[in-house]
Amino acid sequence: MPHQNSGSHDDHGGSTIDDPDAGKDLSHLVPTMGVGWTAPPSFNLDPNGGTGGGQSVGTVADSGPILFDAATVRATENTLLTQGRNAVANYETLRARVDAVVHSAAFWGPKHPDSPVAAMNTGSATPNTGYYQSQKDRDDGDTETLAQIGDEFARHIGPAMQKALAMQSNALELLGNYVAMINNSGQSYGRVDRASRFPEPPGSVTS
Repeated sequence: MPHQNSGSHDDHGGSTIDDPDAGKDLSHLVPTMGVGWTAPPSFNLDPNGGTGGGQSVGTVADSGPILFDAATVRATENTLLTQGRNAVANYETLRARVDAVVHSAAFWGPKHPDSPVAAMNTGSATPNTGYYQSQKDRDDGDTETLAQIGDEFARHIGPAMQKALAMQSNALELLGNYVAMINNSGQSYGRVDRASRFPEPPGSVTS
């Protein structure tokens, strides 16, 4: 049955996977992150951004009993904020390290030799060695091979690390959104509480 291969094949019959991001600098996907709140905003603030003081609210339908444990909600906020700060600090440390590696001239392999490696010819033969290159040229040739391997690996690992950081930053942003939703629920309850009233008595208060 005919089929399509997702990757190409090398000269030895093995399959290789195309890497569309090889050699790219994806730094624009890796933001600097921080935590904006030093403490959660008060539940007495209006969820729409107002002061929430003693403002009057229009008629609100009877909701029935509402149970809201403000102390538990605030403790959850503070716990998540602490964990978020730790996560952001670790992210920033890793981001700085990845940025240094990605923009390093030689991290995954040795530096390329400063001078070109002499070709193997009789004119550069080392006496009584059987080699047609000097020891330095042979060493530089090995170094150049390792440097090229490092360069090729860097073309793939650099973008991969940056994409991993981008996913971490997205997760941290979602955590921040979740903490903000928790705070908004507290402010929403506070707004409803300010608009609440006791129902009218079922009968005459004088009877």
